[in-house]
Amino acid sequence: MFVLDRIFLAHYSFDAMNGATFAHQVTDIIVLPLLSFAAISEVFVGQFNGAQQFKKASDPIMQIAVFLLLVWLLICPLALYIRKFFIPECVWSEGNPYYCISMAMIPFQILQSSISAFFIGTRRPKIILFGTLTANVLNFLMDYLFIFGVGPFAPMGAKGAALASLIATVTSVIILATLFFNSYNSQNYDSRHMSVDFVILKRNILIGAPYALSEFVEMVVWMVLLLFLKEISMDAVILQSVGCTLWVFFAFISEGFQKGVMALASNCLGAGKDILIRRLVRSMLWITCVFAIFSAIPLLMYPELVVRLAFKITEAPLVADFKVLLALLWASYIILLLSHSCLGGILSSGGDTKFVTYVKMSSVLTCLIIPVCIFYSMKELTALTSWWLVIFQYIFNGAFFYTRFKKGAWKNVIIN
Repeated sequence: MFVLDRIFLAHYSFDAMNGATFAHQVTDIIVLPLLSFAAISEVFVGQFNGAQQFKKASDPIMQIAVFLLLVWLLICPLALYIRKFFIPECVWSEGNPYYCISMAMIPFQILQSSISAFFIGTRRPKIILFGTLTANVLNFLMDYLFIFGVGPFAPMGAKGAALASLIATVTSVIILATLFFNSYNSQNYDSRHMSVDFVILKRNILIGAPYALSEFVEMVVWMVLLLFLKEISMDAVILQSVGCTLWVFFAFISEGFQKGVMALASNCLGAGKDILIRRLVRSMLWITCVFAIFSAIPLLMYPELVVRLAFKITEAPLVADFKVLLALLWASYIILLLSHSCLGGILSSGGDTKFVTYVKMSSVLTCLIIPVCIFYSMKELTALTSWWLVIFQYIFNGAFFYTRFKKGAWKNVIIN
């Protein structure tokens, strides 16, 4: 959805794409920590499922979803107030409506992430695939209608992209919720009976909060970086906008693999078969090799084609920068798959999120914040600088995650 929105908006106007980029970057400061929090429920579901305590598997989902919805209600007024400080006046007409609609979409994203955690934790990802594909087809059609204006629909630019995503997300939630509450899940997982287990809720909060905090800090850094680049030139913003679009695409693929790793590893821990986790690491190595080969074709062999067809970038200086950017994205993604998806997912499956948080926040400080501030003060900051730094950040994370994994201190069964 995210990538299609940006591609359509690039063909509509760069002002619309940049407005959506600024608005989305501010929204990410709020939504990504909440979604990361919701996704941690999967660890509990997986361990309950692995231990064959099926009737308890749905409890973490509903209670953490309600908790996060209450958190959103508390922070929403502040979030609507601060938008004027982060969305520049030059793209306000496109960015403001996109931001407001995106804020209204957050409750549905929380429900989507929470229910998805249930199906991933119980090892039924095909259900999520069905809901996601349906939503994406709907989003594709409405993107074209709403952004460009077809028939009775007037062109809406960034606002149209946000509306299309909202409708698609609501559709996905309806599909997932219908399947979550169906007779099979009600009978086998007690999904229609929501009971609050304060012990599990407390553990979920304690484990989810550090993970959410690390996401929050990282998103704030990326928002500040975007504001720095705006002072340099709008070409730098365009480069960063397209870079973030592709990075989010890769990051969500990585998140998908991490959810799979967390589900399988937590099921193994719950069943007392943690020896199988080493097979999981070998599988991720093979997956990474396959993705490295296939992703190299568009990113390394045909970068000009990608930026010209997808984002209408034809100026020679920008195209030259984009060739370097796509190579950096390719390298960082391969490292991300191993460090974040594989090793980070395994550590999180045992509830070791505090360690993951400490490492991620340390890497953000040492590999992003300090270098970016130095380059900015020296007037040497460019749109490519951050992507070089991201590679070092992921190597930093991977080294510490691997050391922790080898020591085995992360292996915790966190259910009753």
